[in-house]
Amino acid sequence: MITHTKGGLIIEEIKIGDIHYEYDYGMGMKCEVITLPKLNESSQYEWNSRNVNTGNIINYLVDPKYPHYSPNLYNHEAYKVNTYI
Repeated sequence: MITHTKGGLIIEEIKIGDIHYEYDYGMGMKCEVITLPKLNESSQYEWNSRNVNTGNIINYLVDPKYPHYSPNLYNHEAYKVNTYI
């Protein structure tokens, strides 16, 4: 089974060191994957990334049953935004 984020990123293909971009409400965030996605006890994918601008750790969770609720993650700069957080 293949699980996609709203931005078309395939969860099962994420590797440590990948750079992803998250967009929402006219803002963007660039992050680097620091742990591989793993299924938790609820059969949801969890992994951690680091915001490259602030250094903050981001805890991601994607449910394969409801991928339309996933974050807007892309593997490329998909939008021009005025603010990167």
